[in-house]
Order: sequence, then structure tokens, then C-alpha cells
Amino acid sequence: MPERNFRIRVELVCTCKTEQLVGDMLCFIHHEEEEQRRNLGPSLLQTVCTGSYLDVQKTACRFHQLVKACWLVLPHSRRWRLTMLPCDRSCKFKMARAEEEIIIEIMLGVQQGDSDIFMSSQASEALFTPSTTWTLSCAVAEAKFFERMARRAPDGSFHLRCLQLCARILVGTCFSEYTLKTVVMHLLNTTPLSGWHRTRFLLRLDDIMRYLRRCLEEKRLDHFFFGNEKIPEVVLPPALQRAEPFNLFQHLAQDPDAQAQAMREFTDMQDRLTRMLLCNPGETPERNFRIRVELVCTCKTEQLVGDMLCFIHHEEEEQRRNLGPSLLQTVCTGSYLDVQKTACRFHQLVKACWLVLPHSRRWRLTMLPCDRSCKFKMARAEEEIIIEIMLGVQQGDSDIFMSSQASEALFTPSTTWTLSCAVAEAKFFERMARRAPDGSFHLRCLQLCARILVGTCFSEYTLKTVVMHLLNTTPLSGWHRTRFLLRLDDIMRYLRRCLEEKRLDHFFFGNEKIPEVVLPPALQRAEPFNLFQHLAQDPDAQAQAMREFTDMQDRLTRMLANDN
Repeated sequence: MPERNFRIRVELVCTCKTEQLVGDMLCFIHHEEEEQRRNLGPSLLQTVCTGSYLDVQKTACRFHQLVKACWLVLPHSRRWRLTMLPCDRSCKFKMARAEEEIIIEIMLGVQQGDSDIFMSSQASEALFTPSTTWTLSCAVAEAKFFERMARRAPDGSFHLRCLQLCARILVGTCFSEYTLKTVVMHLLNTTPLSGWHRTRFLLRLDDIMRYLRRCLEEKRLDHFFFGNEKIPEVVLPPALQRAEPFNLFQHLAQDPDAQAQAMREFTDMQDRLTRMLLCNPGETPERNFRIRVELVCTCKTEQLVGDMLCFIHHEEEEQRRNLGPSLLQTVCTGSYLDVQKTACRFHQLVKACWLVLPHSRRWRLTMLPCDRSCKFKMARAEEEIIIEIMLGVQQGDSDIFMSSQASEALFTPSTTWTLSCAVAEAKFFERMARRAPDGSFHLRCLQLCARILVGTCFSEYTLKTVVMHLLNTTPLSGWHRTRFLLRLDDIMRYLRRCLEEKRLDHFFFGNEKIPEVVLPPALQRAEPFNLFQHLAQDPDAQAQAMREFTDMQDRLTRMLANDN
């Protein structure tokens, strides 16, 4: 973002004679004077301003007070506890009930006329931002632009997914997500939206990388909004439309060393993107499947009721009457089960069944767009519930499923189903809960440890794997809350040893010692899969992981000290 800092001058104007006020109501100036005379307190102008300029910190403080006062009359206050959190340039608070906790931060903004550009309370990138300084924000304009693109885009458009996936290769480089977002916005504004369909996913990825390379070579990437008059439905202030285009790569034009470094990092990004496209670097091994569907006549092998036909002949009869596609055509592409077609069919069935359910009289159902799952919203009055159902195909009689969830590869074809151990994991933890004595704390251990993972290279799945290994080898009596600190120490020691040995085995692959969980024979006999394989191949990644592990230990120590 270009550095655009402003001070906002505030003046009160008497409207007693120019506007029709109800009863004995005073205009803002005289109301302020009357209130101050009665209460002998500071005026609103003094409360939110320093001199004649709107003060970010004072305004945020005033907003804090108003939120706190209004909270008492809201119905939510009976179910949730509100805690105001310290924050200089925003309104930040925590809502909590039982073990649920939500942290909300509200940035303040002053609109520029009737435009979609705001002066934001967010601090600038300078080392120090004075309290009367407000920074230019195009966040609303960006959101409006992407919203318009989403409305106009045909079904199956992949532009947001492109942006999300490309952001993964920026980590550790000099490029910000804003740089990437600017590139994608320029391309979206100049490329027909039909070209962003998932079938052209790799072409658009290539366009993004080519565009970024050209900008680096020319040492110029224009800000999307400054001086751009060709953005439909986004309202910009005239001064911004007429402004000289702002070069986000100005620093590269002034510093040849910085440009050379950026070109090297861009090459690394391209290599990383290529590796991501060739394989799935996720926490679980790459196990993608296509599910072949064949219809078999059961007329002679199974006892059918009345004149009911088997699935094949029933389909043929239905198709002959209705002249519509068969179920096989509805949910398959060729001979393979299609995730997106199956999810679409499931959507239709949910919508049809909803009408006959008693809940439909009290709740409104809205089907939400989602490629690889069934997602819908149920609402009544001020209550709203969003539900997402993942689809799955069971592997024989086992607890392992082929899931509709997308793999971690950049592109997952619609006929690809990914291996899921979620049911097996749930069954394992359910068994532990049944066998564990009262007062066991293993799930609480997992929840608390997960809080220290934020901002590290470790995923929650890594931690879950460590806890499952320990639960399977440690007597459950040892997980009582009285031994909570000992088990926490075990978890951290186990994780450290795995990092040092650069090996953490997947819990289910090649593990024949998991009682009550049914695994396919091929999975039981499989070679144990190392979740830390990337650390064994990259010494720098291992060194970074060890540093982050030390930070995690320090963070855990501070958390325990604060809780005590």
C-alpha cells in the first residue's frame, strides 16, 4: 500500500435553523453545551479529539465505553461474558461462555464522501503513527470488487482459490499477500471471467506468475485503485481516480540489490509452486483415489418386493418415462463417481426433504455454494446456524473413508476422492473416553497444547498424532488431571525427540496395535509414513522447526504461570 496518512479536522456546525428538530431538541452544538453545563464534564469534541483533529486512540476508547454500556441491555449478555481487551487503535473484546471463546477486533473508519475509500484507524507501516493520524484504506473497495466478480463469475470459477493457493508460496519471501492480490485484481479486471473456470486453473496460475515476473523485470507494479478509472461498481473519490498511478515496486527501481534479491526469491517461488503441483506436501500421505461405479442387475439374486425392479432396470424405466439423465449420469463423470456432481445431487435432496420436516416451519433454509460438500444455513429471528456436510465412501467395512474434502494439492480433480482417517480418529478417542477413569484430562491436554501452535510450522494434526501415540502406549490412569503437568511434559518431550530424529510416524499407517478401530488390511500392512519427511530432506526446515519448538515451550511455560 502507498503511504497515505491523513489528519481529520472536526468542526461542529449549528443546524438549529437549517434543519427541523423534534420538540425542544437542540442541535449538536447546543445539546453539547447544555449537557456540559449540567454535568460539568468534557464535551464530545474534547472526548474524541486532540485540538481540532479526530484522535484515533480517544475515539477507540470512546467506542470501548459505548460497547460496554450497550452490552448490558443485549440478550447475549445473559449467556456470554464480555471482557474489553487493551488496544490503542481499535476496539477489541472477548466474548466467552463455558469453554467457548471469541475474540473480536473492530477497526474504526471515516468514509471519504460517498466513496468506498476510508480513513482507517489501523496503524501505518511507519515505526510510529501519531494518534491523530488516520491511514488510507481500500479494504472496502477491494471487498466490493471481489464481491462483484463472484456475482458475475460462472459456476466453477476458481479466482479466489487461485489467490489462496498462491499465497502459500509467499511464506519466507519479500513479497506480501497484497502484492499477489494486486496482480490477481489486475488480471481479473482484464481477463474474461469465463477464463477463470477450474478447467483453466493451471493457465491462470501461469498468467499470475508471468505477470509478476514482468512487473519485477520492469520494476513496476501499479496500485490497483490509484489512477484506475476502469473499475465498475466501485466508487472512488475523484482525486484518487485522477491520481498518478502509484508504483508498489518503487523500492526495486531505486535499489538494484533489492531487485536482484526479489528475482531470486521469485525463482524459488516458481520451484516451490512446481513441487506443489507435482505432489501433495500435506501432513498426511498422498492417498488420492478415483471411485469406479458399475451397476449390477440383482433381479434374480435378491428378493424384490412386488413389481419393484432392480436398480439397473428401475433406472431404465425411469429414464424411458421422464427422458431425463440416469442417476449414473447425474453423479458420475464417465465411469467414476464425481465429487461435485454428487454434492450437487445431495444439495437437491436436502432441499426437497426440508419441505416435509417439522423444522421448516420455524427455520429458513438457504443452500450455500460449495463445490465439494453440502453447505447450508438455517436461520430464525436473530439465530443462525451454518452446517457443512462432507461426503464419504466407506472402504469396505473399515473405519477409513474416501472423502469429498479437497486434497492439499493446488488442484483436486472432481473425480478425485481423498483418504480420510477422521472416523477412525473419532472412534479411537471415543474408546479412550469410555475406558478412561473419571477426571481424565487427555482431551484438555490436546486443546491447551493447540493454543501454543499459532504462528508456527506445526499443525494441529502433528500434535494430535503425538497425543494418539502417547494415549496408545501410556496407561489411561496416568492421564488423570492430577498428573496433567507430567503428561504435558511427555507431549513436549515426545515432539522434541521426533524433531531431533526427523521422524513422526502417521498413527494409522502400518499400525496393527489399535484396538476396536477397523483398518483395511492394506493400510495395516503399509510402510509407516513419516510426517516429518520434509525435515529429513531439508536441514534448514529442521533448524527452523527446532527454533519454533523452543518458542512453543516458552509460550507454554508462560501460559501455565499465568493460569496459576
